[in-house]
Amino acid sequence: MAEPDPERLLTVLTTEHFGLQGARASTVSEAGARSGLFLGSLSSTLIAVGFIASVAGDDELFHAFTLVVLPTLYFLGLVTWVRLVEGSVEDMFYGRAINRIRSHYIELAGDKASLFILGGHDDPQGVIANMAPRPSRWQLYFTAAAVVSVVASVVGGSALALAVSVAFDAPLAVAVAVGAVFAACSVALMMRWDQRRHEEAAAHVQPLFPSGRAGAERVPR
Repeated sequence: MAEPDPERLLTVLTTEHFGLQGARASTVSEAGARSGLFLGSLSSTLIAVGFIASVAGDDELFHAFTLVVLPTLYFLGLVTWVRLVEGSVEDMFYGRAINRIRSHYIELAGDKASLFILGGHDDPQGVIANMAPRPSRWQLYFTAAAVVSVVASVVGGSALALAVSVAFDAPLAVAVAVGAVFAACSVALMMRWDQRRHEEAAAHVQPLFPSGRAGAERVPR
């Protein structure tokens, strides 16, 4: 295969870089919209529950309404969380593709590579390092998906606690304990699935410029 023309290659890579940046922006925008939809629905529902409680009190109407809307909210939170995780995986993939292109820019820059603040490592660690100068091992817990998983799990736990209280006339402490255990297990399972999904996605693409490789890192100023 003939060597590509350097100028044409640079044009193609620049165009690809622009497209990847647009794709990343779309995933961030979608994540914000979906999170806002879920939290907005939650806020509206809690207001409605408050109105029902003030009118009906602690009777069958309040229980029926709450036991319908809370599981529905949990389901909405669950599907929102799944899409947020997938969006996070997509964003990481786009970030790795951009870093791979940036590594070529850094190589072309030669002794002017110090002008690049961001690195060109095309592995997940390289992408995270570009987003946070001092990445934390807890980074996974600071995402929109993590927020939605916690809120949705609390909603699901509240629904289960109310169902246990109504169905078995259980004491408040018992109902709350059952709901808390459900919420904790739900969060743990969601976070574990989130981590596994990122690991599986990362394994599908072999990095060409992994972290620690000379030539793709940020050059100290």
